[in-house]
Amino acid sequence: MRNKIIAIFGAIILFAVWSCSDEALITDSGFMKTDTRAELTDEVPIQLSTFKLDSVITSSQGVVWVGKAKKPVIGDICSESFIKLAPPAHINDWQWLEKERYDSVEIVLRHTGSYEGDTMQNLIINVSHLNKVTRKNPLNQEEIDSIYNYIKMVEHQTAFYNADTSFHAGALLGKHLFKPRPHGKARINFRLDDNFGKELVKFVKKFRKEDIIGAEKYFQEYVMGGINISFEDNAKSLCAFLTDSVKIILHSHISGINAIKRQRVMTVENKKMQFNKVWNENVDEPFQALQNRWNNVTEVEGDNHSFVFEGLGYYTRINFPSLESVTSKADYAHIAKATLTLFAEKGSFDKRRIPVTFFLSTIGRSNETENAIPVVNSTHNTVYAQLHYDPFDQNYVYYTYDLTYYINSRLNQDIVSTDGLFLTWSPICDPMNYSYMVFNGHNMPQDKKRFRSKLDIIYYYFDREER
Repeated sequence: MRNKIIAIFGAIILFAVWSCSDEALITDSGFMKTDTRAELTDEVPIQLSTFKLDSVITSSQGVVWVGKAKKPVIGDICSESFIKLAPPAHINDWQWLEKERYDSVEIVLRHTGSYEGDTMQNLIINVSHLNKVTRKNPLNQEEIDSIYNYIKMVEHQTAFYNADTSFHAGALLGKHLFKPRPHGKARINFRLDDNFGKELVKFVKKFRKEDIIGAEKYFQEYVMGGINISFEDNAKSLCAFLTDSVKIILHSHISGINAIKRQRVMTVENKKMQFNKVWNENVDEPFQALQNRWNNVTEVEGDNHSFVFEGLGYYTRINFPSLESVTSKADYAHIAKATLTLFAEKGSFDKRRIPVTFFLSTIGRSNETENAIPVVNSTHNTVYAQLHYDPFDQNYVYYTYDLTYYINSRLNQDIVSTDGLFLTWSPICDPMNYSYMVFNGHNMPQDKKRFRSKLDIIYYYFDREER
């Protein structure tokens, strides 16, 4: 009985206190003007996709990629190179002396040390001639244009353009068995066909130093507009060579008591005149659709994955299709923190060379990167990724970005010319990088939800009177 009396008495006191508190809340307007606030973390859906830059962008990158390698998710990646060469640089090289004799012609390449795939397998490199005219007197200018239509120039870019039927490899000039090894010989050189060398001799004999302009035009159109460096079908490795190192050397000597050796060197005209044609060879892979920068393979189409292979022009794009839902909260909430997390697919990267960071740059709907702007923070410093190892499984890694300033800028319409972001290894697009990494999408299966890529936003909700 005593316990019941105590319980009833306690309830009466609690009701009285609650009534007084409620009255205080109603009558004391000063309480509503305090700085109390609520914090809420919201996960905003994102969409990853993969796109491939076309040759307008991958020209002038400074690296010749040749071969084929099997990579996780995408399958076989193949690459061959087309290079435009310039005639011998020095005026004296145009003069063929009376006692000068032809010796040989060779090509020189320098391996960067970068390779992908099975390096225990040898790579057979083929060098082919581009568009040598077979007729001495073409019928008309239209026929000449069709024969030499191996370079498609973009007027405002002056670079190779990867259009259909742009490239026509001609006769095979030579081949070489290259052994890609971690500490192998960097410089390789091998002999080309002697008939080709003798054609070069005829060219040097034909033109004198007083007709340099005519000689250069004839060289480009009838002798050597360029070369194609390709690979045998059974290749299992993908190797990189420096564009600047590509040279064709015509060797000769002047006969006499002491033979005097001479060389005429033909080099790449400029880096913009070299293009790596990259493609995916697996018919069953959705990434075969990536033929130019206008095509995207979304994470849904790519089995909840996207990937980046910067040296070969493959990039991961990040879209934010649900930012409208964030905008609707801007009237009564402040974005205090926005963190983008990109989870790498387990086993899709070399654990010995995990990229320390990535950068993000803006990109338009048509994947044009010429005017890409690196993402910056509130102090206008470039935002870069923080690398993390999963605490439960060290074979998983993920990257986080502080996008607070970027997201707020989009909501405030300070950024109006961009539709998304894309990943690079440097503050701007740098094709010299060649690391490969696969990222998990946002819509991962239920058992892998923990490893999904996402955007987390922390809001501060202020008191109702402040809204």
